[in-house]
Amino acid sequence: MADKILEIRNLKKHFSTGFLLNVDYLYTYENDIFTLIGSNGSGKSTLIYLINLLLSADSGSIVFDGEEILDKKINQQKIREKMAVVFQEPMLFNTSVYNNLLLGLKLRKIRFEEYKENLDFLIEKLKLKNLLPRSPKTLSGGEQQKVCLARALLLNPKILLLDEPLANIDQETREEFRGVFFEILKQKGTTTFYITHDRNEAMIISDFVGVIENGILQQIGPREEVFRRPVNERVAKFVGIETLISGIVGNVQNGVVKVNVGDNISIYAVGEGINGKKVTVSIRPEDVIIIGNSEETTSLSTLNIFKGKIKEIKNVGLFKKLDIDCGFSLAAYITDASINRLGLRIDSEIFAAVKASAIHIF
Repeated sequence: MADKILEIRNLKKHFSTGFLLNVDYLYTYENDIFTLIGSNGSGKSTLIYLINLLLSADSGSIVFDGEEILDKKINQQKIREKMAVVFQEPMLFNTSVYNNLLLGLKLRKIRFEEYKENLDFLIEKLKLKNLLPRSPKTLSGGEQQKVCLARALLLNPKILLLDEPLANIDQETREEFRGVFFEILKQKGTTTFYITHDRNEAMIISDFVGVIENGILQQIGPREEVFRRPVNERVAKFVGIETLISGIVGNVQNGVVKVNVGDNISIYAVGEGINGKKVTVSIRPEDVIIIGNSEETTSLSTLNIFKGKIKEIKNVGLFKKLDIDCGFSLAAYITDASINRLGLRIDSEIFAAVKASAIHIF
């Protein structure tokens, strides 16, 4: 695994409003895309400002590229020159797009010739050629942000700090541009610290994910681990897990935990447990398999097959979400085609299956 290029320990920042940012431990590996997700006002942008030394911390440590950057003796300008930042609102000057792209090189007194190949690469990948002579005032919001991102990438920063740079771009443009931009990041191996409130975006682009809420870092780890194995109910809800069931561990055998969640209702999960311990069972909606009749269940090897009744059917983009009463409330995603094939409607009785390996308990 690559080295950690950023490590934050016991970082605190108090504000007069009473808000406290308190990060015990956060880290980023070289060449990875780290995404910090959280609701508005959770402290995401504050952390970006602290890393970039635009705010001073009350206490704690930030080690970046092998240096403790909160040390008052450190040359802050030299540290910032190893970083590049793009904020939510485009920050461009009243000159041509081409001059805006070169602005960072000029401010840092970097020879253009050394970066020409990189500039040509970014102009081609981001389709900026026809925009170069234009004024930023004539560009759309998406085009302006493209220029800001290209200017930042041109500097080949040790770390790229992105504060929701795609938040104000329309959905269609955002989805198209996001794919191209993050392909560039991976191709160039740019270490990226990206903050967003969009969990779907985090699921698509990230190597590592952190979840922050009310100024407290709740969890950090590889993307799959955070989305599938949340450490608490707060994280579970934020990463899109709607089925959360309280229960008591009844038995543990051969790496399978039996959790009793109601009268004669048990859920089996792969993992560890202690008999009699109170736990929460979490099930992602996309891990639920809907079966139309009992005959089909005989071919399944899963330990978890629940009989239930559909209480609600909701549109959730490309899928429908079923709210199923199985003695507990179970959320499941299903396609329109499957709903039509199975003839599902409100009050339809169905069976729902979930593999024990897909269920997480905490």
